[in-house]
Amino acid sequence: MSELTDKLDAPLPSVKITCTSVACGEDLHCFLQKKRTGNLPHYGPCRACGAERVDWERAHRRDFGDIDILFTELRQEVIREHMWTKPFDNDAVRRASKVDRNTLLEKAKKRLISSVGKPAGAWDSRQTKMEGNVIFYAQHATATCCRQCMHYWHGIDKNTHLTQEEVDYCLTLVERFLDARLPEIEKA
Repeated sequence: MSELTDKLDAPLPSVKITCTSVACGEDLHCFLQKKRTGNLPHYGPCRACGAERVDWERAHRRDFGDIDILFTELRQEVIREHMWTKPFDNDAVRRASKVDRNTLLEKAKKRLISSVGKPAGAWDSRQTKMEGNVIFYAQHATATCCRQCMHYWHGIDKNTHLTQEEVDYCLTLVERFLDARLPEIEKA
């Protein structure tokens, strides 16, 4: 009996969450389409169950007034919801606690420009770590982590440099995430 008890008390293995993970039974999906040819879009209904949960036309307009709706839609995707709810790791908390909100946003802006500001390259979809900095969490949660995610969620061309307007929009998304998840970090 103790052998069975030991197995029951053992921690569950962590499940790897990827950009294409789905949990349709929990109403969490993946809207990135499987590889396609031709001019078909890379976004649409859930790749596993076909659920249509996103108004793509509205998302691609990048209207600041629609951010609350966008966040609701983003959070219906497994990877986004995971990053919205996952506790911050110790390094991320330590780094964030050393700066005020304005400094954190300045770092976020520099990060956006340096990591996703250029056209998509060979490392696209791998340039933003999953842990270590609250900005990484924000980028994944808001689909500003790579040019592929920015393309399908925000309609931002992945083959050009980001415009100032696109940087400002992405920074606003990151800021709104940080406001929600880290309200205790005050502005200078």
